[in-house]
Amino acid sequence: MHTGSQFPPTPQQVPGPGDRGTALLVGGIAFAVVFLLVVGATVSYLVLRPGGGQDAGSPPVTGSSTATEAATTAAAETGSPAPTDVVAERCWTPEAERSSENPSGKLRGGGLQFIPPAVYAQRITPRGIAYANDLQGAQALVEGSWYSTTFVGAVQWQPGIEYPGAESASRIIVDCLFSANIWGETQGRTLDDEITQPVTIAGIPGYRTTATVNFASDPLERTDATALDVVVLETDQGPSVFGTETSIGVTEHEAAAEAAHASLTGVS
Repeated sequence: MHTGSQFPPTPQQVPGPGDRGTALLVGGIAFAVVFLLVVGATVSYLVLRPGGGQDAGSPPVTGSSTATEAATTAAAETGSPAPTDVVAERCWTPEAERSSENPSGKLRGGGLQFIPPAVYAQRITPRGIAYANDLQGAQALVEGSWYSTTFVGAVQWQPGIEYPGAESASRIIVDCLFSANIWGETQGRTLDDEITQPVTIAGIPGYRTTATVNFASDPLERTDATALDVVVLETDQGPSVFGTETSIGVTEHEAAAEAAHASLTGVS
């Protein structure tokens, strides 16, 4: 019984020097090809991936900003308030508030006060006065429910809208009085002879606007027109307004309006 193979063992083949060189060259070339493929794929990914160096989920940078962002940045640098979207209202009227107290024998509003004439016996808070607050007024009966009125108050402009100054303010308040819902059953109203001029009253500078409201038809017997007189002065307490609505042709009211105007002073 045999314990080994029936064939003799085959000698192991050992590569010669030429074979080893060929194997090394082939292995080097294969390594170089793989290296170049890996590097090329990496560079291609970095250059061509979406976002050009940003996170794929981030929006692209355009190199410019919106006008609002630019204005906000400029405002922050200069200390100026940023622009707002406030829309100016025609004849804006604030919610009525009272912050002054009347001195004895006078009516006060804002930085102005005057002596109400005796014929103006009824005290009121006037309505229809745009851009004014802290109002005090007095009225004199003409007939029925029709009155002549004089008033004083603080000028208060719409928040977010720049105050235009005394000249424009006096004219705007007159125009708003003309368009206010205070003229009852009169019809065919026109605003005539409007004049704005600088004034200094009791040492306080400002502007005065006068005009006449004429009625084409009305139920009144004693008058058919109203004289408007609005004075805006730049007082130490801020811009303040004095005004009269006087029934033309009612002589005692015309004289009283002149007396009220003559008594106008600032608040010391």
